Amino acid sequence: MGEIIVIRTSDPDESIYRAIIDALQEKDVQFLHAASLEPSRLILGDIEIFPERRRVTKAGVEICLNYGEFSILYCMARCPGRVFSREQLYNAAWGEDYELGTNTVDNTIWRLRSKLEPDPKHPTYIKTVFRVGYKIER
Repeated sequence: MGEIIVIRTSDPDESIYRAIIDALQEKDVQFLHAASLEPSRLILGDIEIFPERRRVTKAGVEICLNYGEFSILYCMARCPGRVFSREQLYNAAWGEDYELGTNTVDNTIWRLRSKLEPDPKHPTYIKTVFRVGYKIER
């Protein structure tokens, strides 16, 4: 009886995928590489997110986001309405454990709002969920 293993990772440079393939090379396995299920773009009002190019535009104008800003925005935009804790967003952006008391995620959210929101003090897209975290609304 054969086994099927499905592997799905967030792996922009495919290093995890390559390590798994290398580890299984000696085994009697057949590899099937499925096409990416990621959308080619996400839309939030006048904001467009192009994951493959790590590019964001607002009303057609490119917005320059750093690595953490893009990673957090993309993480939330993929699941609109879902509330993400600071720990989840930190891990999604930097792949590290979140240290209690750090305000890195809060600062990143503040920068995203200042770059993307029409009125950052009254955000339309990036909402705070008191004592829980953040979410994106469309």
